[in-house]
Amino acid sequence: MFEHILTALDGSPHDTKTLAATKELALLSGGLVRIVHVREGHFIGRAGFVPSEEHGDASRVVDRAIADLVDAGVTATGTVRASLSGLVVAEILAEAEESEASVIVMGSRGVNDLTGLLVGSTAHKVLHLGRLPVLVTR
Repeated sequence: MFEHILTALDGSPHDTKTLAATKELALLSGGLVRIVHVREGHFIGRAGFVPSEEHGDASRVVDRAIADLVDAGVTATGTVRASLSGLVVAEILAEAEESEASVIVMGSRGVNDLTGLLVGSTAHKVLHLGRLPVLVTR
């Protein structure tokens, strides 16, 4: 059922639980894993797109995750995508479609209900805007 697993990582300490759930799901299902990390940034006049993190830092998030999965016997690939601030969800959903994912695994930072209602969380938006099953780790 879960032949292609897309795992979205944000580089936070929450990634540990998300990666553990991904590993377990992949080993149980025999699914292939695609790791995605979205570099969020802003468009600033002539400077153009200014990311909130360096590309090398973002690549390390993906590379470490792939190495951890491969060490456990899971087939994994990954990518770094860029997004304007507030549009990370669109990039995650685009990657899910392009990689033909059958499930999305991602973490939640545990935003309270009021904050989630007012601002929304990335996980919440992926759940409501996407069409795939989503496994959210805490």
